[in-house]
Amino acid sequence: MNREKIYKDFLKAETGFNSYKLAVLDKGIKNSPYQNQVENYPEHLKILSGLTIPTTNPFPLLGEFPEIDEQALNFIHPDIKEACICVAGNTGGLFKSRWLGRNSLDKCQYWSSTKLIAILNVICSLNTDINTCKIRGDDKNISFNKAVEDVMTYGKKVGSSNALSAMFKCFQTYVGLELWLKEITGNNYTEFQGLYGEDPFILSPEIVQDNQVLLRAVSESKKREDQTGENTVTSYDLTRIISMVGWHYHLPEPAKLPGMSWENLQPLIINAGKDTARYVDVALEKLGIQNSIKFPVILSKLGFGYSSSRRRTELTYTCFAQFEYQRKVRSIAMTLRGARALGDFDQEAIEIDARMATEVTEILRLLVTDKLGS
Repeated sequence: MNREKIYKDFLKAETGFNSYKLAVLDKGIKNSPYQNQVENYPEHLKILSGLTIPTTNPFPLLGEFPEIDEQALNFIHPDIKEACICVAGNTGGLFKSRWLGRNSLDKCQYWSSTKLIAILNVICSLNTDINTCKIRGDDKNISFNKAVEDVMTYGKKVGSSNALSAMFKCFQTYVGLELWLKEITGNNYTEFQGLYGEDPFILSPEIVQDNQVLLRAVSESKKREDQTGENTVTSYDLTRIISMVGWHYHLPEPAKLPGMSWENLQPLIINAGKDTARYVDVALEKLGIQNSIKFPVILSKLGFGYSSSRRRTELTYTCFAQFEYQRKVRSIAMTLRGARALGDFDQEAIEIDARMATEVTEILRLLVTDKLGS
């Protein structure tokens, strides 16, 4: 595979696009060949993947830190500044994993990719069927799942992605949510005390079911004591979180998200299948295997923005992909963070969009040819 030619193909496809709308980042689920498969993702995830990379390491338990091979991703283009990939599967009866990284423990801004964390925290706090839950307050009453869908799709059916994400952070103190993340990943250096540039959609929300309050926002005085800070996490943190979503059904209990039930994870899986960024879609098409795969699952969360302090455009992509190809189930969780600095926001944006598509294509090529990490 000629990666430079692939990159030029993707760059050509950006003609007519700009930083406000990009060819792949903003492609949308409605333009995805997998649109009609999304509802089947939970069933597809019950199929167990075989692990083709040799490893003796079981998937890490809660709070355990995996061994990450920081040299294994040297093949990725330098515009991808940080990356973490996990491949896992059932080998010899145990669920094992292998972790590959590039600066995977460097703390950075991952923009909207971190929005999944607070949503997962809230779902883990609810011991009931979230399909019938509502979020109310400020004279608003919205469906829990519709709010999650808007965060993922930017569809604005009930509110903006940023305001809804800030609202999901109201159910914990910022310090408490950060601590929860650390207790899962084992990474004690992460900071997760920031918002997303907008006030919460509901300032003091409560989650209700049949008019019974299940979860309330933390009090205003608690919030005032607990000032917002930064959302600077690592590519490892995000890969660990999305991997625990994708492989939940197969993980041993001590390795699962605490308090998460398979029933409550399924609506989130369906919503995470509706991300507007479609890098895995275009990669499978470019590899010519789009029509040769079965039981696809593509869960992801994009992040995108211009950093005035670093003077560059940054694009982040956290995803979990699984599919059967040539009678073998392939499974991967990854987070990539790319950056481009040219002094031209539109040009930076289209170049980093094309670069992300190219690198995801190369990673999936190595995955299906059993060469990733070898």
